[in-house]
This record gives sequence, C-alpha cells and structure tokens, in this order.
Amino acid sequence: MDKTNPSDWQAVKPKSIVTISDAQGIQDSMRRGLGVRGLDYTVRSVARCEQLDGLSTYVIFTLDDTEQAAFLLVKIVDDLVDLTLYFEPPGLSGGERADLLDRGMHWLFQTPADLNSFEPSELRYTTSLVQTVPGAAGAPPLELLYALKPQGELQCHYSESPARAGLPAQMLATLVEYRCDQPAENPEFLILDVGEERSRRSFLRFFLGCPIQLSEVDVLGI
Repeated sequence: MDKTNPSDWQAVKPKSIVTISDAQGIQDSMRRGLGVRGLDYTVRSVARCEQLDGLSTYVIFTLDDTEQAAFLLVKIVDDLVDLTLYFEPPGLSGGERADLLDRGMHWLFQTPADLNSFEPSELRYTTSLVQTVPGAAGAPPLELLYALKPQGELQCHYSESPARAGLPAQMLATLVEYRCDQPAENPEFLILDVGEERSRRSFLRFFLGCPIQLSEVDVLGI
C-alpha cells in the first residue's frame, strides 16, 4: 500500500489490519505488555464523507480494540493525505440535537436569534468550545479551548461499509473540526452529525484525538 496515495486509502476494506505506532500507541502497547511495537486493530467499518462540492473526502475507519474503540480519520484534499487518530471521550455521549439540548448542551451551538422559537436542526455550531481533560499525575484537571477550523461546517454525502441494518441509502453528514492551540495530548476535537436526506433529525457523535504521521501507521489489507 502506498500511504501517500488517496486511492489506496479509499480501497481499505473492513477486516483489514491497521497498526498504530505513534507515541500514545507505543505507550499503550508497553502498558499492555506487548513491547515497543504499537497496537494492531481490526477495521470494523468504514464511513465515507464526501464533501458536497467535491473539495475533500473524509474516510473514518472504526478500529476494534479490547479496551477502547479508536477511529482513524483520513482526510483527503486533492492529492494530500492527513491522518488523525480519535476516540470518543468518556462522559460526552452522542444523541439527537433535541436530546442534547434537553441535556443542557446548548454550548455546542451558536445562540439562535429567538431563544423562544427555533428549530434544533437549523442551529449552527459554536465557533469555540471548552473541554475539561485530566491533568498530569497529581495535577488538577485542565480546561482546553478548542477553536473552529477555518473551513467551518462541511456538508457531505455519507455512507458506511458494511451498511448498518435500517440505515437509509441516502445520508448527509455535517463534519465540524476544532483545534486547541494549548499544549494538549489530544488537540483535535471533531463533531460528526449524520442524518437522512430531507429529514430534520440527525445523530451527533463527538471525538477527541491527535494528528499522526503516515510513518506511524501500517495497513494490511484483505
């Protein structure tokens, strides 16, 4: 596999093996008694987000793990490939927009013009958000500020392989990336908002992660 070739990444299928050997992966491998080699994951599913205007494609690999699922995002713009390894942060579970608002998560969105009359589906995402993460050993928790990246909210066609039972064939996704400029183990924050075309309902998921290098990933296809 040529890891610099976008087509090779788009050809990776479920049940392929992905080895992650970034600093966090090696630390985790050593903690598990597996040595200095990184961690092997099996690709459970592949989600594809193709920007409506064709400017970019995001491929998200769900990676099976015995302790915590990981998500490898491959961002493709023209012939350039960027990788980010994500996980779903504990205590920040996803849901539909109305449910999240009922849980008091108004901080996810910009304030509507009329607080007493608005459609949750029409809310725009906030331009910045704060996440509290554990501090170093013995240190208090840290509050990190994540700022919306310049591209803003990206509207995409969305599909999954294998297709989930009951999932409509025609799906749309809004993909929103944030970055923290403070020193942080996981400076990337991602919102993935997926719903059926012509529907006001969608489901949001949240991810924290860090960029990784092409040299820190290996793929064994099937």
